[in-house]
Amino acid sequence: MISLKHLYKNKVALGLLCAAFFTLHSSLFTSCSDQFLEDKRPYGSFGPDEVYNDITSVKLRLNYLYQMSLPWTEGLGASNNNNNAPDLWPVGYPDILSNNTEEFGFTGYGRYCDPSKLVTYNENYDNFFYNGTNASPWKKMRECTDVIVRVGESTSLDEKIKRETDGQARFLRATRYFRLFKRFGGLPIITNIQSTLLRDTTILRAKRNSTRDTYRFIISDLRQAASELPVRWEEDVNDWGRVTAGTALALAGYVANYFASPVFNPHDEASRWEEAYEINKHALDTLALGNFGLAYDGNPSGTKTAKDWARIWNTMHGGDALSSEAVYVVICNNIVDSYDRHIFNSWEQNIRPTTALGGNNRDNSLTPSAEMVDLFPMADGKRPTEAGAYTYNSKLFFLNRDPRFYRTFAFPGTEWRFVGDINLTEHTVPYGSGAEYQLQNYAWYPSLEEFRDNTQEGYFTENLGNNGRSIYVRKKSLDPALSDHTYYNFTDENGFSRNGAPMIAMRYTEVLLNFAEAACGAKHLDEAWNALIQIRRRVGYEGDCGLDPAIRGDRAKMFEAILYERQIELAYEGKRFDDCHRWMLFDGGVNQASINPSWAPSGWGGNTCTYLGVKPLNNIATHRIEMSFDPNLYIGPKDDDSDPFVKTDSIKKPTALTLDEDFRTTTDPETGEVSYNNARVQQLAAFYSHYLVRKDIITKTTVNEESGDYMLPRWHYNCYLMGLSSGDQSNNPNVVQTMGWGRTGGGFGAFDPLSDDPVLDASASTPGNDAIMTE
Repeated sequence: MISLKHLYKNKVALGLLCAAFFTLHSSLFTSCSDQFLEDKRPYGSFGPDEVYNDITSVKLRLNYLYQMSLPWTEGLGASNNNNNAPDLWPVGYPDILSNNTEEFGFTGYGRYCDPSKLVTYNENYDNFFYNGTNASPWKKMRECTDVIVRVGESTSLDEKIKRETDGQARFLRATRYFRLFKRFGGLPIITNIQSTLLRDTTILRAKRNSTRDTYRFIISDLRQAASELPVRWEEDVNDWGRVTAGTALALAGYVANYFASPVFNPHDEASRWEEAYEINKHALDTLALGNFGLAYDGNPSGTKTAKDWARIWNTMHGGDALSSEAVYVVICNNIVDSYDRHIFNSWEQNIRPTTALGGNNRDNSLTPSAEMVDLFPMADGKRPTEAGAYTYNSKLFFLNRDPRFYRTFAFPGTEWRFVGDINLTEHTVPYGSGAEYQLQNYAWYPSLEEFRDNTQEGYFTENLGNNGRSIYVRKKSLDPALSDHTYYNFTDENGFSRNGAPMIAMRYTEVLLNFAEAACGAKHLDEAWNALIQIRRRVGYEGDCGLDPAIRGDRAKMFEAILYERQIELAYEGKRFDDCHRWMLFDGGVNQASINPSWAPSGWGGNTCTYLGVKPLNNIATHRIEMSFDPNLYIGPKDDDSDPFVKTDSIKKPTALTLDEDFRTTTDPETGEVSYNNARVQQLAAFYSHYLVRKDIITKTTVNEESGDYMLPRWHYNCYLMGLSSGDQSNNPNVVQTMGWGRTGGGFGAFDPLSDDPVLDASASTPGNDAIMTE
């Protein structure tokens, strides 16, 4: 098998990057001739006989499918130019979907939660078809189908090669279908190679299938893929990164969970959860055969810490039994050779502060919210709002927290080293070597009045100025203290941008959480409990790991505990929006009956949030934390010369923590005296207590002109089941608009994503509810 390391070589010779058109993109054919379209075969100057009867060219063709189908790693700005929201496999960036959740603290309103805007078919993105030959998800799915059909027809290829190629192509096609399925439900199912002749475009405009049929099609592709793929590739060094049988089943399990979740299963149909349980169980069993599991869970030293947990993203070679967490991974590179295509992992560049030559400035929204910082458990596993061994201090937020907290967030007073040197003559930064780098990032204000304004932000120490943050996302950072694998080539010109670290799109822990959720849905609560315990014990918890044993007999509370664990364990990995969407956590689904009475979540007591016992995300403001000098102790102009560490002799930087310290404290029940387990932690806490004030800055700043109040987020409830934009409808008039969304020809959509017998005639229309479109 040609290595994924050579994914982009020889692409010119085979013409693999030539455009391939297909009929669902009808707008592309308005000014083309038949001959032009016939020339646009997906193999360039070669025909299918040459490409699909030669092993080398088939493997290169397959590598091209990986190139255009794997999750996008090269940054949010670049991704928005190349992939629209439903087609983007989320990896943790604050895109137009994840911005609607509470994870990020510098984003303003999410597209679908902005109370000041309408989301109608006129204002919606062209998500379903959207323009751009190489960007279209349907073009990419056609390429996968081309490989599936042509390889199946080949009489010269080895049967093993045919099976493995077919399996990989089916998996990649399924990922594309699933990305659209989550947003729209029922999709056109295309299993043949459609004609590219202009005269055929009208008759080949496919209609939407039902949501259930679309689900069955995705599951069928993934099951067949699993039957054809190895549990681990024989040439693991060269082929690590290719999907396996376990990868296919892991995705199938998540697809099944989505279909069983309230957004598609409002009446809590038990058979869906049973199927999801069986598929997820099969996925875990198959992954075990391939030596996948919780990384470092069996550490020979016997210690289980978040330091090892953080190594998941630093030591990912697939042959290492301790690092087999990566179930679905994107191989990146840090090359400069123009012969190969650059595919950089932009994560490190986007999370690092500007004084480390990273890209996390005030225009970068990859900043954690105060709500997420306050959400993580305490050191005994209890939530900050629960009674336990520790009392949460929101100002000293770093004390007594879940071990994963310290590897998810970077906060003032800690080291955050990297490998590389900075030329201090060219950059105004405080540290010339990555080995010295610390976060000593504290804000100050020029006046008490400005400090009291919770829309104003301070000016930051250490030359961060207006680009400063108090809390950064540290998750997935390539810390040299964790591994010798740096992956990036740090330079003065590009910072961390030339980064070849693999990007994990799905890891074993997520599969285990998927299984826990399906087990809970199917009422196997003990199995769900055991999965949660296993995940928490990996980072050092013991016994019940801070979980309430009562959830073992309460399905709703178990569901909620699993969703909470997902929120902590999978933070900033791109999973939160899907969880909020499929569980309807924005408003509990209470407005769905106004679109269609049968859409009311009756199986969940009429309100999923009430069922779970959680607050809806609607009408809850999000904030970002700023640790600033107490204005009663220090004020100064907003310029670097007024940095308190430079301006005064009395204010000294605290000793930066390495994160290997013990952050736990004990409190005397009689005197209330607090004892620290580590002197350096005590010193940092004393600095915070004496000098600093925590300020939570609101991130939603639009004000209602009539009331003068901030307009809080409000989910546009027709967006649970997305509609076609005007551009989408023009591309293929045969695709029926979704209920609750307007049609370009007037009236409202008639396609019911929750019906097994939806309206397929595009001329049909329902009266709809005008309030949906004008609220």
